[in-house]
Amino acid sequence: MVANWVYILLSIIYGLPSIFLYIFSYFIIINYRKSFDSSFFNLYIFDGLFNLFTYLNGFVFFRLNSVTCDTCFLSSFYKNITGIILKFIVAMTRHMAYVQYGTTVLISANRLSVLLKYNVLEPIWRKYTWILIVFIYFLPFLDTHRYFTHNAAMVYSDETEGYNGTTSLPVGDIFYYLLPFMVISTICSLILNVISLLFVKSVKLQTKTKVESNFLIITTITCTAQLFGMILSVSIVILAGTKIAVRLAQILPFASDGLTLLREKMKMILGIRKSNLQAVSSQVLQARSLTS
Repeated sequence: MVANWVYILLSIIYGLPSIFLYIFSYFIIINYRKSFDSSFFNLYIFDGLFNLFTYLNGFVFFRLNSVTCDTCFLSSFYKNITGIILKFIVAMTRHMAYVQYGTTVLISANRLSVLLKYNVLEPIWRKYTWILIVFIYFLPFLDTHRYFTHNAAMVYSDETEGYNGTTSLPVGDIFYYLLPFMVISTICSLILNVISLLFVKSVKLQTKTKVESNFLIITTITCTAQLFGMILSVSIVILAGTKIAVRLAQILPFASDGLTLLREKMKMILGIRKSNLQAVSSQVLQARSLTS
């Protein structure tokens, strides 16, 4: 129980500032729409909504439930979650992993393409971003629809002294498609970000040093979080049914947070935004014209 309280406190410490940062950034973007009219900020808004949903869902059903005893005030809340609502909640714990990893690839592709051909590809991204986002969210239902055809229950565990949302879907089946997707997505994100970094290094830019360091930091954070999530998921499958697997399942949401809240916070802090991408793209065009 003590370890569970530590997990919650850590989650609150970095989670609340991230939520306030999101709210503040949304306020700025909405009030200065003309200045932030870019595909990056379209992606940022959608990605942020996904991230907030993932964090709040994980906090309530992966952390807060772990410190809710059978006679605690919130126990009635967890006991009364049944039926389609519980199935949806359990499904979203894996569904949003698809969305997170898929969105990471999309953002990496956006970053690279806008760097290469800002004037040509930016308008296309800006026009069709919402279609890609809808596609990324709904496509995973090809796999996660299985949760709605299996039984789900909110079970109190004497071992963890908390409630856990469970499904009758076997652990091996849960990760059968998800793990390969995580591996492929991580590789794609890494390749796209490395190409972006190499491209920036290959041209003469006034802001080159800052852009390089920012790309490197963001890439490192993203890939570390993705790899951490993959390793934990594989370990849970291998150790299914053991006490270690239960503990790893409690740690897994931190990998999700690293891929969502912390990554987006670093983007805003480091300034990977429209003005930087547009400035870099303009300098790329100038460099090409001088060498052609």
